[in-house]
Amino acid sequence: MIKRYLLISLLTVSSCSGINYSYFSDFRNALSRNEIIIDESFIDDQEYSFIKVSNAKNDAIFVLSSISPEGVYKWVGSKSEIIKTKGGLILETFGLQSDIKFYSSNFLVNQNTDRINTHINLYNPDLIFEPISFFKKSFQANTENGVTTEILVLERNVLNIGWTAEDIYSFKDGKIYQSTQEINPLLEPIKITFYFKY
Repeated sequence: MIKRYLLISLLTVSSCSGINYSYFSDFRNALSRNEIIIDESFIDDQEYSFIKVSNAKNDAIFVLSSISPEGVYKWVGSKSEIIKTKGGLILETFGLQSDIKFYSSNFLVNQNTDRINTHINLYNPDLIFEPISFFKKSFQANTENGVTTEILVLERNVLNIGWTAEDIYSFKDGKIYQSTQEINPLLEPIKITFYFKY
């Protein structure tokens, strides 16, 4: 019995010597976070406005493709994924793990109202023409060194499926700077940082 165990151990050790160790680095990369660092040189190198989109596992860059007359910004990723935003709110996505689509875009999250009502579609899993409401939870404004920063917190609520989430929108001098939103109840929130080039 001891000889058989020793033989199996030797075979295992000798077969390990043929392992391609890049497998371990691929496995480590799968467990680590893909992070993109945005610094001044990165911003200077970009020709167009862009956004950095982050979730728990990945960062990605989306480039501004167009702006509609209604103020909807269309951002395109490296694999033709699409995120449409208005005032920082994600109105529609295409090509993400789970997509979302708002039926109306005639509102702004930072408008002077305590409640916004509209309808959405969710995909993967599918939920079609579902009522959604946004409630203003808090608003803070601060001016420092001539720059006014506003932080708006909205509660996202889809009653029929019991989905409640908290969105955070940050504005600098009235322009969206950053937002964190949960676009699907089964996914972690998405954080977007906006970089506008004029």
